[in-house]
Amino acid sequence: MDGKKAYSTFNGVMLGFLILIALSLAAVLLFTKSSVFSKIDEHGCNNSGGYTFSYAKAKCIKIYEEAVQLNKTGSNNPNDLKAFIVFSDDNKSADIFLPDRIYALLLLKENNAEWHDNSSTYILYNLPEKLSLKENSEEIYYINR
Repeated sequence: MDGKKAYSTFNGVMLGFLILIALSLAAVLLFTKSSVFSKIDEHGCNNSGGYTFSYAKAKCIKIYEEAVQLNKTGSNNPNDLKAFIVFSDDNKSADIFLPDRIYALLLLKENNAEWHDNSSTYILYNLPEKLSLKENSEEIYYINR
């Protein structure tokens, strides 16, 4: 086999290989639920786009657009992590997002909700003057109305 023929054969094989890789990548992107650049959760929410599923709203939401932001009790530092609560449209349930802890769906009864996590008891008080979240009877987050 002379040099030109070997070079031509090599180019043909490489071109075929590159086409095969391109078709494989296209098939993966076409037939998977999420692309390489986004993360879609089990509810169909695009987490990379800032969306999280809300059980209270029964849809994908951006927490910072729909939630009530609670401040950390006893802190004036604006850089402290916040808690977020998303209420359902009928105000009978709420999702709560706490930093580095838990996420829960609460069913509100008489403007209060209680749930347990390991050794802690959490109570959300929906009062006319403020929204208050307590852990083991101590207020940890709040917002005045």
